[in-house]
Amino acid sequence: MAPAYSEGVTSPPRTRLTVDRRREQLLDAGVGLFAARPYEDVSIDEIAAVCGVSRGLLYHYFGGKRDFFVASIRHAADRLRDVEPDPELPPLEQLRVGLRRYFHTVAEHPGAHAALRRVAAGDPEIAEIIEERRQAFVERVLAGLPRAAGESALAAITARAWIGAVEVATLDWIERRSVPPDAVADVLAEALIAAMVAAARFDPAIEIPAEVVGSVR
Repeated sequence: MAPAYSEGVTSPPRTRLTVDRRREQLLDAGVGLFAARPYEDVSIDEIAAVCGVSRGLLYHYFGGKRDFFVASIRHAADRLRDVEPDPELPPLEQLRVGLRRYFHTVAEHPGAHAALRRVAAGDPEIAEIIEERRQAFVERVLAGLPRAAGESALAAITARAWIGAVEVATLDWIERRSVPPDAVADVLAEALIAAMVAAARFDPAIEIPAEVVGSVR
């Protein structure tokens, strides 16, 4: 089971760990730090203290504060992206189940999403990480469509617009948690289908199976 993110600033216990496990623990702590405060407000000494390691060991794993920051943000993006759909399910159920798993992952690791939302939009390296995450999400959406639809430029734009709605809904749900996450996931799943049905009116290459359209309440 993947470790939970450190949301506070308490130091993890010093234990003998493998190189990969130690690095993952350091990145978990980094996500917690950068979710709570801006990059500029976090010092390398504080990072080492929170991680429970010396500055020397931190530099052994990362080239410096900037390297650690970028690695932490990529770690956060990977954590939220690692929600694979079940290929045994019908496309609509893959979408619903995948979204439900995504929201449950967000509930377990809210610091990951907070860290991604906090990073500076003008940072090209960080912006590239965020864009990679969005593009992976788009490709998953398009993979669930027939081949011709998956190659439609309008379908891709529709998918990206929908992903923007997912990002906003995720942030709102984290802040409020006023409804069950599965309800949000199901609404977003049906919203994507409705958007693709609308796109299909303008691009005949987008074919939505009748059973998928009919399954939307």
